[in-house]
Amino acid sequence: LDEDGLYVANLIDHGALAFARAEVATLAATFEHVALLGKPADIGLDPTASTIGGNLVVVASDRPVDAPAIQEALDARDVGWKIATGDDLVSWTGNARVLTDDHAPVDQLLQPSRTRTAR
Repeated sequence: LDEDGLYVANLIDHGALAFARAEVATLAATFEHVALLGKPADIGLDPTASTIGGNLVVVASDRPVDAPAIQEALDARDVGWKIATGDDLVSWTGNARVLTDDHAPVDQLLQPSRTRTAR
């Protein structure tokens, strides 16, 4: 990745979003600027709602991420997603552990989604 490059990843997680939080913590330890896109409840911007999970998108770079432009694009598509950065993102990430080559228990972090059973 060039020094002014932009890393973008689609994250899929459910429940407590432990995998997504660890991914964001890892990117925050690697890049100077990180932003998280998703439903307000899932990215900590609506504390009154329950976390549902599903898709989240993380954007990371050593150059500033244009959060207002990203939010404008999300609003234009009317998807109901918001962007979390700065203190909001630090709060959302909490004490999630950074993933490394020596510690990457992704299989333990992933929360299986509820599946329908045939009756």
